[in-house]
Amino acid sequence: MKQLIINADDFGYSAAINAGIIHSHLEGVLTSTTLMANMPGTMEAIELSKQYPRLGVGCHLVLTMGRPLDPTNRSFQDENGRFYKLCDYPKMRASYSEEEIFHEWCTQIDFLLSKGVKLTHFDSHHHIHFYPENHKITKRISEKYGLPFRNSFGTEHFEYADLAHTNELLLDMMNTKAIRDMSQGYNVLRENCLLELTETFARAKEAQVLEMMVHPAFVDEYLFTHSSFNIARMREVEILTDPAVRQLIDSLNYELVTYQTIKPNQNVFA
Repeated sequence: MKQLIINADDFGYSAAINAGIIHSHLEGVLTSTTLMANMPGTMEAIELSKQYPRLGVGCHLVLTMGRPLDPTNRSFQDENGRFYKLCDYPKMRASYSEEEIFHEWCTQIDFLLSKGVKLTHFDSHHHIHFYPENHKITKRISEKYGLPFRNSFGTEHFEYADLAHTNELLLDMMNTKAIRDMSQGYNVLRENCLLELTETFARAKEAQVLEMMVHPAFVDEYLFTHSSFNIARMREVEILTDPAVRQLIDSLNYELVTYQTIKPNQNVFA
């Protein structure tokens, strides 16, 4: 039977994102999430991770949003002490210290572990761990903590990477026309949304271990004012909790799993 991880990014970003993720897990098909260690909703997300142990929780490493947990890691900070944004990353990356990236990411993971979070894996905000220049750092993190990491092949034009005991393919479950159309309600667009989901799953017919990336949320002021991707996240909650989506997954012969089901071993970039 094929395995399917449905992972919600951005746990800890804000209270509304936390609420949308938990609702999508309890009432829908969401199996996994990744937690940001440096955001306003982090502490709440940590407590929620303990209340709902069936939800797999990984670390969502950050290098492009908010502030470093260790302010002594200065090579990737702007004049305000914040991480350089993703739009600045390409021109600034050459000035980053490799050891400071490694240390900051270890600090983020250590913080979550110190708070009792039982991490199943890690990935990163904006897939930054999978950029080629960060491969060696990612491998060091995986080896240090014995954690598998998201294979981002399938998004962002990343090349294929042969990784043991992790996902074979990553697809954005929701980035299609009808699903992103917030001009009409889900009840109006539901048939088209389900058709698009079926087409997205068809892209993964050869993968035995598939990860679908999602971003479910309700909306609070922090999310609305800090991210251009806000209202559309509510549609993802509707889809993830729609019984027809679970039926679709069952019909495609997928077993819903977490990274804990896929035992970590060695992660090696091709």
